[in-house]
Amino acid sequence: MKALLPVLILLTACTQNEVVDLQAYYRAEGDRLDAEARNKRVAYTFEDFIASPGYRETRDMWRGAALEQYAPQDSRVEFLLDIQRGRLYIHDTIAMDFPICSGRVGGSETPVGRFRITQKIREHRSNRYGVFLSEDGTQVLQRGVSSTDVPPPGAVFEGADMPYWMRFNGPVGMHVGKVYRDSDSHGCVRIPEEACSILFEKMDLGSRVIVKER
Repeated sequence: MKALLPVLILLTACTQNEVVDLQAYYRAEGDRLDAEARNKRVAYTFEDFIASPGYRETRDMWRGAALEQYAPQDSRVEFLLDIQRGRLYIHDTIAMDFPICSGRVGGSETPVGRFRITQKIREHRSNRYGVFLSEDGTQVLQRGVSSTDVPPPGAVFEGADMPYWMRFNGPVGMHVGKVYRDSDSHGCVRIPEEACSILFEKMDLGSRVIVKER
């Protein structure tokens, strides 16, 4: 109530014309602030999202109304390697756009082509890449190793954690992992957990996977 007293005193002291002027000012100021907010509003259509100047670098996700549907046999995910983005389509309608990290150039490229999901595992570990641990498993002795590397004396190999694993081409699949804004994996497609968990839910064995250069 104390906060209202200065306003009440001001209005009491004003003439009728001054009160009208004050109301007009607040209406105009409200219109200005509303217009300013509209100009700063985040893009809400897919077209606006991908037209943003920072689209190639952003880690943001876009979600559409089609995400409410469930049709795994009429869904597909497309990975666009040139811009390091993934797109989920449901009934040929864009449902989600998200950042990815594909295989690094120089021998570990993610294969381009049309594939199908052949395996889904909620909690999965790589049998090829990971770390060397101490024998009791409490200490990491060496990171970024392969299961074919010679371990230090007494060390054991532990595969890298790959949650929401979905295999689509031999040893290559998609899974949760570190997502840089450039290709940096051993060949799999790394996806942020928030997006990968949705893909795991919306897609099933046989769902289409398309990998494109551009």
